[in-house]
Amino acid sequence: MNYPTLNWLVACVFSFGSQEEGLEGWATVDDRVMGGESKSKVMAMDAALHWEGDLSLESNGGFVSVRSPWNRGQLDKSSKVVMKARGSKGVYAMRLATSQVYYEPTHQAFFEVDETSWTTFTWSLSEFETTVLGRATGESFDVANVDAVGRIGIMKNDGNPGPFWLEVDFIRFE
Repeated sequence: MNYPTLNWLVACVFSFGSQEEGLEGWATVDDRVMGGESKSKVMAMDAALHWEGDLSLESNGGFVSVRSPWNRGQLDKSSKVVMKARGSKGVYAMRLATSQVYYEPTHQAFFEVDETSWTTFTWSLSEFETTVLGRATGESFDVANVDAVGRIGIMKNDGNPGPFWLEVDFIRFE
């Protein structure tokens, strides 16, 4: 499967409003895979990725996530991430994965959104903190390994149960 890239300007762009079949391969992974009770779903709506659900802390739960298909090397030569989003209050994390194995390190940067206004976030890749199973290691993402990133995603695991929603207009890697 080929996923769109714009190598002349940015390494990778997900523009959910203008990209034909922009959500192809995107999927949710919630704490239900480990016995939790959280639920979420992702869909195209109003020219954006629309992700909604219910975060539950029951049955040792506490996370919901949405992520792109696996495609290593798509971020080659990138040094920053730009995302435009809005949604219900809470803390979310933009995540970068260099392994398909859940217990391997991932890298994340946190953000909060506004329910009425679109916000554009910009992170240097060096701002992403390395975590293992949600626990910070005290290290930052090694930008020299940008070509090892195979998946991007967004997670909500802020400990605030209840309904949530998030809309993302675009995610760019420059």
